[in-house]
Amino acid sequence: MTKHEIYDEMVKLMQDFTTAHNSTKKKDAAAARKAAGALKKLVTPYNQASIAEGKSS
Repeated sequence: MTKHEIYDEMVKLMQDFTTAHNSTKKKDAAAARKAAGALKKLVTPYNQASIAEGKSS
């Protein structure tokens, strides 16, 4: 994945997290935690892609 593709996925997950976080339902709290975990997993690939793109330009 490119840096831009990872960024787009992170933005989508952040929107999901924000929506779930602002809800009062118990199942949405679980969805917020799931989205936060997915965001955490994308940080390293984003950093690697960013460094790789920086070296190639």
